[in-house]
Amino acid sequence: MPRLLALSFLGLLATGCSPRRPAPGAANEPRPDVVLEGAHLRSYEGDTLQVSGTASRVLYRRAGGEVQATEVVVRLPPARGSAAGSTGASRADTVISAPNMDGSLASKRWVGSGGVVVQTAEGLVANTPRLTYDSDARRAHGDEGVTMRGPDYQMRADRFTLSAADQTFTFEGTVHAVLGGATE
Repeated sequence: MPRLLALSFLGLLATGCSPRRPAPGAANEPRPDVVLEGAHLRSYEGDTLQVSGTASRVLYRRAGGEVQATEVVVRLPPARGSAAGSTGASRADTVISAPNMDGSLASKRWVGSGGVVVQTAEGLVANTPRLTYDSDARRAHGDEGVTMRGPDYQMRADRFTLSAADQTFTFEGTVHAVLGGATE
């Protein structure tokens, strides 16, 4: 009995002294170098504003230039000289909001996830589970489906590409449209 009690005590002591295990998923992710709360975001190319927005929280890791953000709203202005960005035309931004965005400063790409919403100046509202944006090309795309509503139409498509420069969408795969303000 004393031997069993001693072994039990040693087992309990070993368990109590063992290092704590990190939370699931935390073992693979290094701690961020910078954490920003209530951040205002701006990205320039030269003197030209390419993207602006806000995020509830931003985590930044210097080693890979990785950025993770939550509750993100970004504004993509139309390009100068495009139909939407020319003098006399509407100069309103395309607005993209997402619960989560992960990106890389090195690749200049970011991925919005968790239910992304895109709104254009023309009144179009698109919803997609995931969107990838390439800053160099000023293009976004999604391969997980998209639903859209405009002033007098609704649409569903398998895949899409959005040109932020001229605020145009291209749809691929199965596309289903309802015109004239009808609802499904």
